[in-house]
Amino acid sequence: MRQWPKTAPPLIAVTSGEPAGIGPEICLALTAADCGARVVILADKHLLVERARLLNLPIILRDYAPGQPMPPVEAGTLDVWHHPLIAPSSPGQLDPANSPYVLALLDSALAACQRGECAAMVTAPLHKGVINDAGIARCLRFTGHTEYLAEQTGVPKVVMMLAGETGQGGSLRVALATTHLPLRDVADAITPESLTQVIRILHRDLEA
Repeated sequence: MRQWPKTAPPLIAVTSGEPAGIGPEICLALTAADCGARVVILADKHLLVERARLLNLPIILRDYAPGQPMPPVEAGTLDVWHHPLIAPSSPGQLDPANSPYVLALLDSALAACQRGECAAMVTAPLHKGVINDAGIARCLRFTGHTEYLAEQTGVPKVVMMLAGETGQGGSLRVALATTHLPLRDVADAITPESLTQVIRILHRDLEA
């Protein structure tokens, strides 16, 4: 994987998640955020236009072309990597028909990171149950972003870390020993070997 050049502002791929959920609204809110990086939203452009209209947000959506130079940042403007919906979507109305669309957003963002086009990816919420209801052959049991991305990249072990501010000027990072398991399965999943693996991954990647 090509490393992102340190002299360039990082480009972050943001997937808009479940089209009937809050993901599109979260993405639209990024126009007012100062995140220290450039962002490109992966979504159906027409969906974002409609949500902006419903929220009365005067946002300009600009087409993003993968691999092409990006124009200068402009206030009130979002760069959008258009991915067409499979079926029409309304807020709060879940439809399994759009599950392949949700996964396509993840696949495109992942591929852009692997090419070095994007420095990282951020994912808006999705609905696991709807994806599983769709019965997609390559994703018969979707348990979460973490496991899906691990499977797509062939990584045998991944670690999920939660990070945030403590409210007293400090920060807190919490790494999980297990991810997305029923509570009754957690105790059996935690072994000396699995904990050692998690600790080694943390030590290696936090030093990098």
